[in-house]
Amino acid sequence: MKPLLINNLEVAKSQGILSGEIPFYSCDRLADILIQDVKNSHKIEYKLTGSTTKLHLPSLHLTIDANLSILCQRCLDVMQQALLLNYDYVISESEPDAFEGDDDVDWLEVSREMNLNELIEDELLMALPVAPTHDHGCIPHQQESGEKHNPFSVLKDLIK
Repeated sequence: MKPLLINNLEVAKSQGILSGEIPFYSCDRLADILIQDVKNSHKIEYKLTGSTTKLHLPSLHLTIDANLSILCQRCLDVMQQALLLNYDYVISESEPDAFEGDDDVDWLEVSREMNLNELIEDELLMALPVAPTHDHGCIPHQQESGEKHNPFSVLKDLIK
């Protein structure tokens, strides 16, 4: 799928609204983490809204609604991870002094060809839990292997 390239400053200044759905397979790094399960489908919807009111600078508000199939790290079964994310970005040539230390707003450099798909993928990757587990008490996966090898058995033979 062709990436969605936007002029982020123009979208912000014109108070434009972009919305749609991104197929998960177009996000290479995210697709590596997701489980491709026939029963469960991946959904990544977004809405990008331009504004000029945030800190009196051109800004963008991004909402991501995603439902992704990932692997539970406790039981190793497929689980659904629902994410509803909201981000605010200020668009400027350099980082504005006015919002240093403000964790609610991020800064994006002016770009005529900002890849919206990559921005959404980056935000999803940062929002996913490092070690996802089911909310309910799932049973940890027990790996069964044959006979355990004793690492000191070699020393036993040396004594003789």
